[in-house]
Amino acid sequence: MMPTTSEDVKAITGRLYALGVAILAKTGERPWHGPQIGIKDDQCEITLYGSLFRANAFFYAKGETPCAALDAAESFAASMPDLATSHLHNHMKGVAALIDTGRAAGIDEVYLAPLAATVAAISANLLPSPAAHEIPMKESA
Repeated sequence: MMPTTSEDVKAITGRLYALGVAILAKTGERPWHGPQIGIKDDQCEITLYGSLFRANAFFYAKGETPCAALDAAESFAASMPDLATSHLHNHMKGVAALIDTGRAAGIDEVYLAPLAATVAAISANLLPSPAAHEIPMKESA
């Protein structure tokens, strides 16, 4: 049996609360449940839940120890877009859904083109140019 002290439990609990604060800062929404830790199939698992309106878990982090699972969950939270970017992405999804709905309903493209242009302009500003990610090729000898 693995010995666990009350200090270990306090440290894990502190990290879980900090993880909840980080998720709130990134999403702007209070989750359905705070981050929870459990043990399943010889793995520690951290479950992150969505807002009060989306009660499903949206991420599971696993590790061989509670600290490893917390490390994975904290890394995921750190990689999430900031709140402003998240709002912009959600806005783009909504506009794209409106375009799809309009097309499915047979709305004339003249009315949908400005929305499509808006999505294209936002996407162009959000995504880096492909040239920024090109790896220079070595010249052959």
